[in-house]
Amino acid sequence: MPRAAGSVWLRFRPRQAGHTLPDEVRPVLAAADLAAEQTAARVRLAALLVIGLLLAALGSLSGVYRVHIAVIFALNAGVSVAAIVLARPGMFRSWVPWALATLDVAVVVGIMIYGDLNERMLTSYTPGLVVSWAIFVLLGLSAMRFKPALVLYLGGLFVCSIALVTGFHPAPAVSTGADFARLFDIEHNAVRLSLIALTACVLAVTVGRARGTLVEAVIATRRSANLSRYFAPGLVPLLADAEVEVLKRGRRQPAAILFADIRGFTAMSEQLEPAAIAEFLGSFRLRATRAIERHGGIVDKFVGDDVMGVFGVPIATSADAANALAAGRALMAEIDAWNRKRRSAGRRTVSIGVGIHYGEVFAGVIGDGERLEFTVIGDAVNTARRIEELTKTTGWAMLVSAELTAMAGPSLDHDLHALPALNLRGRKEPARLFGLDGFKLPRRCPECKSNGHPHDARSQPLIKSDVILARSAR
Repeated sequence: MPRAAGSVWLRFRPRQAGHTLPDEVRPVLAAADLAAEQTAARVRLAALLVIGLLLAALGSLSGVYRVHIAVIFALNAGVSVAAIVLARPGMFRSWVPWALATLDVAVVVGIMIYGDLNERMLTSYTPGLVVSWAIFVLLGLSAMRFKPALVLYLGGLFVCSIALVTGFHPAPAVSTGADFARLFDIEHNAVRLSLIALTACVLAVTVGRARGTLVEAVIATRRSANLSRYFAPGLVPLLADAEVEVLKRGRRQPAAILFADIRGFTAMSEQLEPAAIAEFLGSFRLRATRAIERHGGIVDKFVGDDVMGVFGVPIATSADAANALAAGRALMAEIDAWNRKRRSAGRRTVSIGVGIHYGEVFAGVIGDGERLEFTVIGDAVNTARRIEELTKTTGWAMLVSAELTAMAGPSLDHDLHALPALNLRGRKEPARLFGLDGFKLPRRCPECKSNGHPHDARSQPLIKSDVILARSAR
């Protein structure tokens, strides 16, 4: 019980609790408060119109009550219009709900006193007037603002004001009717006021829970947004919703793995300042991420000038191999476009090697204690890395495995060049690899030791292979 009471008390401390909220959460809550204020103002005006139409239909605007009811309606209409105007984005301030709540109490209590004078009634009878039922409507409107303290303020102000008004003229001991006066004595009016106070408390607790849920939802959304800065968008729902222990157990599944590496980066970095290296790597990673994620993959990690992309995690599909192949081609196109910009700026061009493989991997969280990492590991990952390494010696900028071409199937719309069986580091069985047409590197010129020189036209390819169609390569 004390713990529950403490929880409720914390919810009724908006200013103190606000200091613990992250800075990026407060604008979201401010926007939610503004939207709630606008909704409450519209509902308020609609309720007033309904009451006005009802009074007109019942003929209450005729006879002796015409001026009296017209004044009451005008007062409430003025407050309702003021609520709508003050709820506009350019005019809304944090004090507006509190000012409107105070004005509501003043209008209701003023109507009670004015009705007393008009109808020649004792003020102790005012809780029985119709206007007293408007208190619950106003409490409901205040609850729409998701401010528990405002609900308590409005309820407390009503209770204190009505108690003060009814205390001036207590009901006489004898009145017309058997026990009519007893219905409005101090005890009965105290019960009525207690019901108003209890209604305000119940609404405040309800609003407090609702606002707490709103704050938690906003914080959770911001955490997901922060996760997306460090993880691929496809992983954010998995990491945000799944339990850590479930992620640690992981699962085995098929996936396509892409590795890409910048050629000559070590030598290049020795000639650049740290700021220039950071800018260069940032440009490369931007292009690699764009090529991989546009084709349904995720960037598992960057290690220096290397990038590892995964296709099929967390959900494997039949298109993963084809998507990885398309991402590799897109990455090469990104580098070509980048090189055109670099050449026009008088900078050195960039060459990369890409290796892609398809196989079974383990996808899950590894690590212990406070340091956890979601990653993909397994023989398929190592094989893809070794395939990428072979682009340094085979003369092909992009190599893919036979397993990948078999899974890609009819989506292959270009020629593949079969390479002789090659041994991959760490594997006993030789690998069947294919170079992609259009990504053949020129042989280094033996006379000037440079790439792209006219002497390359007289040189022979490092590996002479047959050209086969993709459909026959399966």
